[in-house]
Amino acid sequence: MRLNRLFSWIFTSLCLVAAPSVAQPVDTVVAANYAPLMIQDDPERPGYAVEVLHEAARRCGRSIDITFMPFERAMLSLRNEKDVIMPALFFGKKQNNAFQWLVEINSANLRVATIGDRVDTLEAARKLSSIAVESGTTADAMLTELGFDNLVRTVAPESSGLMLAAGRVDAWFQDGNTIRNFWTQLELTEPLVFGEVLREVPIYLVASTGLNAKVADGYRIAVENMRADGTLDKIAKRYGND
Repeated sequence: MRLNRLFSWIFTSLCLVAAPSVAQPVDTVVAANYAPLMIQDDPERPGYAVEVLHEAARRCGRSIDITFMPFERAMLSLRNEKDVIMPALFFGKKQNNAFQWLVEINSANLRVATIGDRVDTLEAARKLSSIAVESGTTADAMLTELGFDNLVRTVAPESSGLMLAAGRVDAWFQDGNTIRNFWTQLELTEPLVFGEVLREVPIYLVASTGLNAKVADGYRIAVENMRADGTLDKIAKRYGND
């Protein structure tokens, strides 16, 4: 009897060892290098929104496979692919129906930055000879809708920062935290002058319209729980506030 029990225990143990573990579902994620929200090639400091998404996925029993690409390519992936997630996107009217706006994770303060005179109003900004904005962003859409004809559209924040530092544009219109982070990344030393906040914009975790409803709800609930237990604020403190 004891021998039978021993063989039974050994057999059961071998089955448990041999049985494959249940793999976590993996979600496809696209991101663009937009510090401090999404930071490419920095595993220790991947960006506020990326950290939020990682923690939300963990709480959902999921994992993410993140690929960085230019911003406009990331937008194409969100529009054209079935179940893609992006850690952060500024909420814009033109994009209302293009994506699933899963849950708000933070907000951005759009303002004018210069290395000269301070610009506090839209009227003053309109009088500048040139303002850098990243093409296709909410900052671009906002000023375009207001009829600004002095915009210089760039492909990435790095380009905007370098153009401002070189005097090729008079100003840069973007979230203050984004401007500061790229100024530091680019090792630019000219003192920045920030104007008043001209628009506060919600920042959302977003997904393509084909993302499974249960998966989408899981991420929403996870982020709301992170808001309630202070996790969002804790992560935000690592990246500064505008």
